[in-house]
Order: sequence, then structure tokens, then C-alpha cells
Amino acid sequence: MRLGIYGGAFNPVHNGHIIIAIQSLEYLNLDKLIIVPTFDPPHRSSSILASFEKRYDWLLRVFGGIEKIEISDYEKVKGGKSYTIETVRHFKEIYGVKPIFIMGEDSAVNFHTWYRYEVLLKEAIFAVYPRFRKSRYEEISRLYPDFILMDLPLIEISASEIRERVREGKSIRGLIPREIEEEVIRVFC
Repeated sequence: MRLGIYGGAFNPVHNGHIIIAIQSLEYLNLDKLIIVPTFDPPHRSSSILASFEKRYDWLLRVFGGIEKIEISDYEKVKGGKSYTIETVRHFKEIYGVKPIFIMGEDSAVNFHTWYRYEVLLKEAIFAVYPRFRKSRYEEISRLYPDFILMDLPLIEISASEIRERVREGKSIRGLIPREIEEEVIRVFC
């Protein structure tokens, strides 16, 4: 079995997340992709996060019915800080396989700052999708030669940009799925 894990804040989930999830499924030939919204992220203030329940609901609505994709509330059930090492080990134990953890190029560049990253390197395979116009894949490849550097289109949508546009009263049409647009505006207004 080829198992993928795609974690993140998804604050809010946007069309870039959808494209990355679907293209990662295909590119990595995954049998299952588990999307895991973070509960209490160690690298960012939880004060700017929509509630876990809201972000989880958005993911269920957006990804519901897409074959091979599952949304997990593991990090909320576990409670406390959300460390990737714990999430990876949890799903590794359940499925009995070394999972492929999907991360953005921006995260890969800062991977050395992750909690117990040296141990994490042994627990999972890492696949990286592009985030920068001027690719840093060469640098990542030098630091982490075993990382899979996915040849996927650059998606220049960010959740922080969406939140900022909402605060400024600008349109977010086309950036996020229509079915959650009104709620996202209410939450981040």
C-alpha cells in the first residue's frame, strides 16, 4: 500500500490545496491520502486559526466524495501540540507502511526546525511540491537527497493571502471552493 499524509493548518482550505492533493495522489501513485488538519501548531500562533471544528468541516465538505482521500481528526483527538513525528507514527502503526508525507517547498527549506526532524527522516518518505517561482529544489536536494521533488505546477495561492483579502474586503472568488466562500468571509472578516 502507498499511503500519503498531507498535513497543514488549512486556514482556510483553498483551491491550491485541492490541486496539490489530487496531483500528489496521481504523481505519487497513492492508494490513500489522509489529510490531517493541525490542532495546535508548534510553528504558528493558534490565535489566527479558525477553530479546528470549522477547518475540519471545510475539509470534509471540499474533499468529501473524492476517491482515495480521507480527512482525519487525529491531531484533535490526540490533543496538545501537533508534531508531525507523532502523526506519522500513528498512521504508520495503523497501516503498517512507511507513509509519504507531502509538504511544500517552503516547509522543506525549514525542515531542520521541525521537532525531532532527524528521527522523522527515518519514519517517513518526504515528497515536496513547488512553492517558489525561483525553485529551491537544488538546495533541498543537497540537504535531503532522499526527498521526492515533485514536478507539479506552481500554485501561488496562500491561506494568509486569502485571510488578508477578506480583511480588506477584496474578492476571494476563484481562490477557494464556492461551497465555503461565505463562511470563510464571515470567519476572517
